[in-house]
Amino acid sequence: EVVDRVAAEVPDTLLLAEAFWLLEGYFVRTLGMHRVYNSAFMHMLRDEDNAGYRKVIRDTLEFDPDILKRYVNFMSNPDEESALEQFGSGDKYLGVATLLMTLPGLPMLGHGQVEGFNEKYGMEFRRARLDERPDEGLVRRHEQLLFPLVHRRAMFAEAHDFLLYDFIRDDGSVDQNVFAYSNGTGETRSLIVFHNRFGDTTGTLRESVPFAVKQSDGTKTQSRRSLADGLGISTDPGVLIGFRDERASLEYIVPAARLRDGGLRLSLDAYRCHVLTGFRELRETEGQPWSRLAADIGDGGVPSLDD
Repeated sequence: EVVDRVAAEVPDTLLLAEAFWLLEGYFVRTLGMHRVYNSAFMHMLRDEDNAGYRKVIRDTLEFDPDILKRYVNFMSNPDEESALEQFGSGDKYLGVATLLMTLPGLPMLGHGQVEGFNEKYGMEFRRARLDERPDEGLVRRHEQLLFPLVHRRAMFAEAHDFLLYDFIRDDGSVDQNVFAYSNGTGETRSLIVFHNRFGDTTGTLRESVPFAVKQSDGTKTQSRRSLADGLGISTDPGVLIGFRDERASLEYIVPAARLRDGGLRLSLDAYRCHVLTGFRELRETEGQPWSRLAADIGDGGVPSLDD
């Protein structure tokens, strides 16, 4: 009743639900709330219940991908321990924070998260009880690795072109500990890969999980797309694809045919995170022998393909 009256009487009001225990979907699907705090993001990624959280994303995509935009994702709040206490300040924290910045929806940073404060805060405290100083190294990592993603939220915030991929191991099984998704169109395409586990894995990204496609009559069908389609890879057999791994500050070059036919093969160690952007088509010319460059550097990266 409240949602319906607000929509009729004050339609510019944003309704943000505080919902826990995996009731997030109910509040936005059934009750019609505009946004909902997504506690599953914090709890499942902290506990490395990766299969559980991939299922949350999969179920949302199969129902309506636009629902992803309604989640407010966070790693800490006044009722929980600090982000430092739950995720640390190393590679796991940076990987989960990268998901926070690049998944559709709204990213929410907790008080003291960037500075690495350990004190649990709450409204009942008039002032901090601990005399903490910012972790300058953690602040710099935010400035170098995470804040640039926030400044480009337009690349990640929408769900229309969002695709979640299965990471297929050599035995054919899906590694549920790997989060891999693409988003964007044209020059804004991106591919995020994060291995939320202390260990090593190798596999291939080739096809997305199912997602709902709305028809003009209101019905929905389920569809899948290949990684090559999600990244807009050319079908021209002579084209090569250049892209940049922003975490490694390296650029790579791969034949388009290899990505279309075989997908992208990756080896990931503990909490490895890749932020791949700048996908572009490279066509051979007399002054730019891209095929020779690709043969020279192989699967290795270089600071600049143009140089």
